[in-house]
Amino acid sequence: MAVEAVRIEREGNPFEAISHLVKGARGREGLINGDPDHGIWTAGIVQGLIHDVPTVRQLVDRIIAEAEAIIDGRLRSLMGQATRIAA
Repeated sequence: MAVEAVRIEREGNPFEAISHLVKGARGREGLINGDPDHGIWTAGIVQGLIHDVPTVRQLVDRIIAEAEAIIDGRLRSLMGQATRIAA
């Protein structure tokens, strides 16, 4: 869809000539029907932060491990502060 829209636009046609290709309704229809080629999908700069596509299990395990590491690190820091205050 995007390639076709760019081609039509480069020919000097007005937006109305491509609006049917790029309007959000087509993307929604594609999402509902499971057809990623039915419309145009947008992506922001966050796509640069994606380095892998884990399974749901891998993602949940990773989130849990990262949360445990953060909690552990903060508890150690708090315990260190408590020890210094008590001394």
